[in-house]
Amino acid sequence: MLRADRAFGLLVLLALVSSAILIALLATLLPRVELLIERGAEDGADLVALLLLALATIGITLGLSSLFRQLYATLKLIRSLLAERVALPSRVSAAARGLDLGGRIDVVDDPRPFSFCYWFLRPRICLSTGLVRRLDREELRAVLFHERYHLRHRDPLRLVVARYFAAGLYVVPVVEDLVAHFTFEKELEADQDAVAAMGTVTPLARALYRLLPDAHEVSLGLLVPVGSLSVTEARIDHLVEGRHLPIAISPLSIALSFGALTAASILAAVPGLLVAPASLLFVAAISGGVQQIRLVVHR
Repeated sequence: MLRADRAFGLLVLLALVSSAILIALLATLLPRVELLIERGAEDGADLVALLLLALATIGITLGLSSLFRQLYATLKLIRSLLAERVALPSRVSAAARGLDLGGRIDVVDDPRPFSFCYWFLRPRICLSTGLVRRLDREELRAVLFHERYHLRHRDPLRLVVARYFAAGLYVVPVVEDLVAHFTFEKELEADQDAVAAMGTVTPLARALYRLLPDAHEVSLGLLVPVGSLSVTEARIDHLVEGRHLPIAISPLSIALSFGALTAASILAAVPGLLVAPASLLFVAAISGGVQQIRLVVHR
């Protein structure tokens, strides 16, 4: 099992290496741009160069659009919810006692039961009145322990960085698999932290069971800042029965990613543009692009 922090470290390392390789490839293509603008594509090598430049442009666009979309969605979500902020209920104050969360909990008037951690350098926790009403004091405390884990690890910032790399490096599709693995493992580790703090699994398990009927009806926008207590049967099974079902990292994604980076390295190092490695890079780009489109449609 690849723990969340190790998955994030591997993701960042892979993203930096991939970026360096792809930037080197882009640097070899730029001198051809002026010639292509002046005379157009005259042979197969020119066509390959144009296609590679198109892939680079798409990657830059996807990365920046992912970053701005996340920031915009987060700001829009927080602004709309905090407009409904209410005074901290006594039950929440009691549940938070001793958790060192003073001044970092917001409760908003919303009938939907949800909680999440938001903001980046100094994260905060947001709870809805619907969640506060549905859970008892011990269940609320377990939820706060869960969200405190995200807060202490600055997971909202990590998730934004991870999604930026996944979108920008769509030609390396295994990065998206690592993001999914990282996100899921973070939720499991936050659960484990809450259980360890409470000394029992019961309060958090009860809270998840109470929220499960509404799990598919709570929608907080395109991109939730992080871990909106996303209740799934897999999480409950892991919590109650100890069954671990990690997000699978596809062998095909690994193969395509390795092939794409190898192809990009060859194209950056060898004079002339070779059709075979370029074709492999295009296949990986198509696979990663389809994956990103599916994610946007799903969200």
